[in-house]
Amino acid sequence: MDAYRQVLQRPGVLPVLVLGFFARIPFASLGLLLTLHCVMTLGRSYLEAGIIVTVSTLGTAIANPWRGHLVDTKGLRRAVLPSILIQSTTLIAAAFVPFSALIGLAFLGGLFGLPVWSVMRTSLSVLIPPQQRRTAFALDSVGTELVFMIGPAAITVAAISAGTTLSLVVVGVLVALAGIGLFIVNPPTRSEQLVLPVKLPRPLEAAEAAMLAQHDALGEKRLAEDLATGQIRVVEADVPTERVTARSALLTAGGMTILLAMGIGSLIFTATDLSIVAMLDAQGRTGAIAVVMSLWAAGSLVGGLVYGAMTRAVPPLWVLLGLGTLSLPVAIAGTTGSLLALALTVMLAGVCVAPIITATSESISHRVPEEVRGEAMGWHGTSLTVGAAAGSPVIGAVIDAFGPGWGVAAASLLAIVFAIAALIAQRSRRRRLRRELAARFA
Repeated sequence: MDAYRQVLQRPGVLPVLVLGFFARIPFASLGLLLTLHCVMTLGRSYLEAGIIVTVSTLGTAIANPWRGHLVDTKGLRRAVLPSILIQSTTLIAAAFVPFSALIGLAFLGGLFGLPVWSVMRTSLSVLIPPQQRRTAFALDSVGTELVFMIGPAAITVAAISAGTTLSLVVVGVLVALAGIGLFIVNPPTRSEQLVLPVKLPRPLEAAEAAMLAQHDALGEKRLAEDLATGQIRVVEADVPTERVTARSALLTAGGMTILLAMGIGSLIFTATDLSIVAMLDAQGRTGAIAVVMSLWAAGSLVGGLVYGAMTRAVPPLWVLLGLGTLSLPVAIAGTTGSLLALALTVMLAGVCVAPIITATSESISHRVPEEVRGEAMGWHGTSLTVGAAAGSPVIGAVIDAFGPGWGVAAASLLAIVFAIAALIAQRSRRRRLRRELAARFA
């Protein structure tokens, strides 16, 4: 655990992780709460409740890169202030409006969603050097797993005991508090926000003063030479440089591969979730759903901690291949009728859940410059959101047509095929580049 100790000892890391943990809790329960509100309070069907969740998710998917771009260009406080006002207001208003108005409020709330995920990852990438980011992102992923274990269970109890109307108001207030916490703490998203010590040790202070004095003297000398000779310094010529954007860095073969790997990984999350529920429901064991889901999350916690402590990076495609391979036995276990077999395979399938989020986050943080990392993390969040949103109806249709086990089987096979094809394509491209370089310098 030495790697985690070193990360947590770095200034500012622990407060960011704690803030991210608590700020994510209301968002982890939001989709389920909207579903319960539609069904329990408004008397609507699950299909109509699904429309509300899809509209909210669509707004979030559209907004993620935009909100990340605002963090990059305007700063964290300017980016979160509209979210504090608009998203919390829409959630409180959603508790008292009919279904037709709820659709618009759900989309507006998603569009101005608090960019907690992208802010946390961007801040960690600033606070942590590149060689330790895997460990920091793994800690963040493990914290997210705990949030998704606590949030839905807590909101279900609250909705049943206090009603969904009051629960929506409480969640709206919690979203506002999460935004206010981000606004006050203002975690750094750029390196220049990291403040150096005000008082330097005496030797360093003397060395800095000497360096500055020498710099001024050299500057005056060079200026005098320029005025005397009329020469222009080539080194300091004003050469226009191309500005790197998040889209130019990610809309490439490598960048799109990372985003697709995250989207397919998210599809597997949804497929496993739906298949577990469908399998246990078909077996008349709905009471075991919570236990099996907890084992899945426990496997993810273990996998995330192990991956974060590794000294060598595992590329996202290999993690996706592992996720697909380990999730495939869940489909087989579901057909046996054995609860023990299902529990063991589900726990094993969870081992690569947190690592795929960590691996893709780390790859994106290395691919894009710091100036556009907030927007890049927003695209990462969009790929995760779109994978889950698109996967829900598709996997549901597969389960209805072919049976509960085929939901997770179809998603796992898709992940395996994509990962293998992308790995082969990457290897072929490397070989071609080596041949071209060898021919050029032969």
